[in-house]
Amino acid sequence: MELKIGELAKRCSLSVRTLHHYDSIGLLSPTLRTEGGARIYGSQDLARLHRILVLKEIGYALADIRTALDDTRTGPLQTIRRQIDLLETKERKARELSTKLKHIAERLTDTTDAVETVDWLDLLEMTALYEQHLSVTEVQAMRSPATGSARNIESQRDRLIAEVRQCMLSDARGVSPQAHAIAWRWVRMVIALTSNNPALASKLKTLQEREVRAQELVGIDAGLIKWIGEAIVHARVAQFSKYMSDAQAENLRSRQLAHKDDWPPLVAQVREHMALGTCHDALSMKLLANRWVQLFRDSYSGGDLDLESKVRYAMSREPDLQLGVGVDDALMRYVRAAIEATEPT
Repeated sequence: MELKIGELAKRCSLSVRTLHHYDSIGLLSPTLRTEGGARIYGSQDLARLHRILVLKEIGYALADIRTALDDTRTGPLQTIRRQIDLLETKERKARELSTKLKHIAERLTDTTDAVETVDWLDLLEMTALYEQHLSVTEVQAMRSPATGSARNIESQRDRLIAEVRQCMLSDARGVSPQAHAIAWRWVRMVIALTSNNPALASKLKTLQEREVRAQELVGIDAGLIKWIGEAIVHARVAQFSKYMSDAQAENLRSRQLAHKDDWPPLVAQVREHMALGTCHDALSMKLLANRWVQLFRDSYSGGDLDLESKVRYAMSREPDLQLGVGVDDALMRYVRAAIEATEPT
């Protein structure tokens, strides 16, 4: 059997251009050529073309098809298993892309967003940045927070950012009652956005501090983060100050400002041990308990027993003073048990 290129193309429902391409890349070359250079395909060429089309149908790339047909070192079982792996990877990526696009679609259907119309390309770009800096589990947690919907929480965040920017213009240090109110709302927003995960909150903070494009897309930069951090301290001290002298409150403020960035990583480590089921009297937890006690002393009282007593009393009276990303009753019970385990019997 001999077929010209047009006849072969018609028989296999391909274009002549496709067969020319297969020839140029060494995937399917004709058995014969006429003196005038016309391609003539034989029965073996037809059989090879059918195999090419079968492999292409199950997802093989052209380069992989050539290897599968020409590399005698690769057995059929190995070839099939490799293709199964490739197809499963494509399926997983397709599911991930579908989930991503569904999340974008949910945001775009939020017609109640009073800040601005959401740009879907901005959402895609920010999602890509999250995927670069966060684990798959963390990205999923942001899409499906423990309380509320991601769409509503992100809309609240966007409105809150606008309020922060406005407040920064009139209160550069974040010491006003308005700044205090915004600070407490910010803490609650981060808790909701991260499902109370301090490690995730820390990664998001680092992302916004370092990625200029993330700052442009979300509106959070290092300056805003610094202002919020200090406003939270001032808000906390305002609550504490009701239970102590002005001098003690200023002492406390100084300590809180100096150590405000020390608590999140420690809380994250404790929560990690909780998740792993580490016993509270394990050596690793005893070491963390010792650090907890020392950091509490450094950031609250500095060894001043009268101030420490007032701090603890204020905490028992003011629920907001227990508020923090990753801090809840379960964590505090775990830490107290670890601290008790470190004390001499």
